[in-house]
Amino acid sequence: MKLGIVYNKDKALAIKELEKLKKWLALNKIDYIILGQKVPKNEKICAVVTLGGDGTMLKASRMLVPYKIPILGVNLGSLGFLAETNPKEMYAAIKNIIAGKFTIKERAVLAVKIENKNRTINELAINDCIAHSGTNGRIVTVKAYLNEKFLGDYIGDGLIVATPTGSTAYSLAANGPIVHPHLDVLVLTPICPHTLSQRPFIMPASKSILKLIVNSDAKEKPVIYIDGQIKHELEVDDKIIISLFSEPLYLIKNKKHNYFSVLRTKLNWGKRG
Repeated sequence: MKLGIVYNKDKALAIKELEKLKKWLALNKIDYIILGQKVPKNEKICAVVTLGGDGTMLKASRMLVPYKIPILGVNLGSLGFLAETNPKEMYAAIKNIIAGKFTIKERAVLAVKIENKNRTINELAINDCIAHSGTNGRIVTVKAYLNEKFLGDYIGDGLIVATPTGSTAYSLAANGPIVHPHLDVLVLTPICPHTLSQRPFIMPASKSILKLIVNSDAKEKPVIYIDGQIKHELEVDDKIIISLFSEPLYLIKNKKHNYFSVLRTKLNWGKRG
């Protein structure tokens, strides 16, 4: 079994930590593979270590979720919501991984399908799927259906569909609620809605299928963003189908951290001034 490594090639510190890690792995006779855009066929990978931050974790997670490979996120900046292990803690964590002494926590993943009669695009989202007006500054109308029942028209800059993991990302910035990652729900958060009565909506995740249809009278096409990293322009007759993916994201738990300590640290809870 091999250890997989994904690192942020644009971050000098990630490259530096990678070289240190490679020497340590060789010294401890641990086989490893550096992963690119996909997992090579017939490679048996016991776990993947990511070097970077939450952005690196998101990219790696979308790639690894279908393979059910657990991920240890090593944060090279401030404490992350996903990448919660620091470089000093990494080596002991890897020893535990090789010895099979680690705990897994699961996070929900979105399956996103954009389709019309001429095309079908499939994506996975760890944090969120965002239907947005783009950069034109014009409003869009997002028609939302839950299990084929009309939910409502969201008129404004767009609509965020977030997992509990993504509730602390863009959704939080748009005044959405913080949702504990163990809850089986999704969050719909309107972006700058053109009505005071439209507020974030928490819906059941399991056995729920959400359909969105985005209408805009602007010349520039509205867009879909996946985790803030992938962008697709929408055609007039596109339908966006969102549901839970069949497999969750498997994260290797850092026993020195817990969800509430991360919230307190990242959001400065209890601090004044």
